Amino acid sequence: MAKIDPNESCPCGSGKLFKECHGPRVITPVTPEITQEAKLKVIPEPDPNSRSVFVYDGEGTIAFRGFDVGLALCCGQCNSHLIVGIKRENIQNIVLRCKKCGAYNEI
Repeated sequence: MAKIDPNESCPCGSGKLFKECHGPRVITPVTPEITQEAKLKVIPEPDPNSRSVFVYDGEGTIAFRGFDVGLALCCGQCNSHLIVGIKRENIQNIVLRCKKCGAYNEI
């Protein structure tokens, strides 16, 4: 992967230098403090090949982590954080199975 010089224009097109725009997030990404929680809708297990179902088997229950907002999308059944720091509109049309309780959450 190519390394971006801190003093060149940011590739996002903002017109700012990389070090003043996205550079700090790349160097030391930090998820903002969670200030808002939203429960996801629990649905029955989808039929095979009918929906995109994401099954997370890593550590903890957070399947997706971002650095933009203080929002946590939570399992509608057990309230575990499944997605944090990502705008809700940036993740759509998937089903996420909760690692803790096994519930299928529609996003």
